Amino acid sequence: MLLKDFETADFRDEIAAIGDPLFGGETSLYIDDIINNKSGHKVFAAVKDGKVAGFAVLSTVLDEAEILEVAVAGNLRRGGIASGLMTEILEWCKKNEIAQIFLEVRESNVVAVNYYDKFDFIKNGVRKNYYKNPSENAVLMSKKLSEAS
Repeated sequence: MLLKDFETADFRDEIAAIGDPLFGGETSLYIDDIINNKSGHKVFAAVKDGKVAGFAVLSTVLDEAEILEVAVAGNLRRGGIASGLMTEILEWCKKNEIAQIFLEVRESNVVAVNYYDKFDFIKNGVRKNYYKNPSENAVLMSKKLSEAS
């Protein structure tokens, strides 16, 4: 489900509780910018029993998109929620004529790299010392959705 601004506000604290510990507080910043109409970011959420089980934040510019965050509540991981979110993102991107999707992921996050591999993202390079606390390289990945890019 793609959350609109007013719906995002309803789930703001639940999304932040999942994402902020994983992404150093950036999730709250993205959500607040979306709610305050200061960004074109999109939030996709999986809701289970009326609560956010997982979410993804997507940024778009023209015919390109960047996946900024994907996270699932700790007790619900390995249950297909992240795969459902990615399927929804890819469908939304195709419907909205996004030609290519980009992302970066910590080099040590083998689970995430394998997750993106499963959806046919390819490794394009490494961004040295991109992450802080601890300092770590980012693996750059992308996926073409059409030949326009």
